[in-house]
Amino acid sequence: MNTPKLCALVIASALLVSGCKSLVQKGNKLYEAGMYDQSAEFYEQALAEDPQDVEARQRLTLARNKIIDRGLIDVRMLRLSGNYTGAALKLEALLRNQVSWHIEPVGPMAETQNEELRYATRWLQQEALSLSRSAFPDPFRYFEMRYAFLIANARLGNTFAQYQGQLQENAERQCHKLKASQGQDRLFLQRFYRKYCQAWNITNSAASQVSDRALYSGIRIAPKLTVQLHDTSTQKQRLQTVLSQLNEAFRDSLWYHPQGEKEFALNVHATFKHTRDAKLVNRQKHYTLEQAQPNPAEPGSLMEVEVTKTYQYPVTEFTEYFSLDIMYQGRLGPQQIEHKVDDSQVHYTQSHYADFVQLDLAPQKAHFLDVNTRLDKQLSELRAQFKADLDSVWQQTYCEDKLGAASGEHVLRCAKLAPHHEYVNNWFNQHFGLSYQAMSSLYSL
Repeated sequence: MNTPKLCALVIASALLVSGCKSLVQKGNKLYEAGMYDQSAEFYEQALAEDPQDVEARQRLTLARNKIIDRGLIDVRMLRLSGNYTGAALKLEALLRNQVSWHIEPVGPMAETQNEELRYATRWLQQEALSLSRSAFPDPFRYFEMRYAFLIANARLGNTFAQYQGQLQENAERQCHKLKASQGQDRLFLQRFYRKYCQAWNITNSAASQVSDRALYSGIRIAPKLTVQLHDTSTQKQRLQTVLSQLNEAFRDSLWYHPQGEKEFALNVHATFKHTRDAKLVNRQKHYTLEQAQPNPAEPGSLMEVEVTKTYQYPVTEFTEYFSLDIMYQGRLGPQQIEHKVDDSQVHYTQSHYADFVQLDLAPQKAHFLDVNTRLDKQLSELRAQFKADLDSVWQQTYCEDKLGAASGEHVLRCAKLAPHHEYVNNWFNQHFGLSYQAMSSLYSL
């Protein structure tokens, strides 16, 4: 390896080590200040840059032990204040971290954890018994998922197993209710019914194939493009690409379903012009210089005289005309959607090859419009607005006046884009004893 390359490698290595040491030092300061979570983040960054940094790894282990130790104190304080749920959640998180971090508490920390685990075990048993008496089976299942590590550490698997028979019986009743609510235009309810019953290992008879008059089985884009370009470029292809992207955005939206009954028609009108006119002109600049000429006052002698000269040079002047107008229109459900983007500019630039230091002249290149960037910006806005329109009309359609209709169908449709909607969560709590978010985490809604 030659000397310059070797020097560059040494410098780069030194900078890397210096950067890692800086991160470790920052972590050390936070650690000494008792900010263990923040210090751990710096040690993790240092290891991301240099996985072989022994000090960073050692300090990270120390910080994580402190995090667990302090967390166990928080668990105790929550329990003593009567917040048993908060204490259990905190202890659950600590147990998950211990597995992830490969940490096994020892000494006083282990004693504290074992003590809190005993209190948590009694609380888990009481909560499980109470939930098993509910007519809803899902809160018990959510409880098991939420405290999975705590239940495993408390070795309560066999205890909880005794409730499964009653839970299964309740789940079968829920399946029957869901099946009875199936009907035309209830695709989301049918999908929920299938997921729910499969999750409880309940054989559900194949519901009749339903279609939906409100959804679309496809999209038909009718483009009307007027393109005038000064040369062959990729800009026309960009317009074609955005049509494909609008197609994809629609098919990724909630409005699309293979069992929809109609096709969505979208009109796209685009006028894109970019022309460039060039004109060759002659420019001139005047300058003076001193020349020796005969002196009329003294025959036979010379004198310095300022002489005006003219420097001529050709310049190519360019005038660019850029304009873009693009709009989409379509009727989506009960509403008309449309959006337009436009941009225009007249731009002047020039070029020449003149090189004359005395006149401060140097060759100049023409600086043309960055048409591709301007075009991409407008097309990106159009795509984003189209997606926003799809979501907005969906929410207006299913999260407003019709929300209580169709035996939960509209609730499920609204929940897709408004999972925190009060009515949505009230409906799920009423029918399943859990919020939509909790049900979604259980059944991937």
